[in-house]
Amino acid sequence: MQLSKLKVLAEAGAVCDIEVNHDAAEGWTVQVTYATRRGERCEPLERQRGGVRTFATLDAVARTLAGLGLSGFRVNAAGRAGEAE
Repeated sequence: MQLSKLKVLAEAGAVCDIEVNHDAAEGWTVQVTYATRRGERCEPLERQRGGVRTFATLDAVARTLAGLGLSGFRVNAAGRAGEAE
């Protein structure tokens, strides 16, 4: 899912859940669950030219989502325990 689609879904109030996951090799990724006519669907946030979009910091994720009017998300930081920033 690209940012433009996420913005439309956010404006329509169709976004049900946003989960941010940490991948040690890649960084932070965003999974968006949204309502459809057939139930719910979950998609990762993607780069403009394809592939999963990754963020270096949670702050970058928060700024991007806030820019779309989405102020809340869940963080799954499994595997980050004990790591120093």
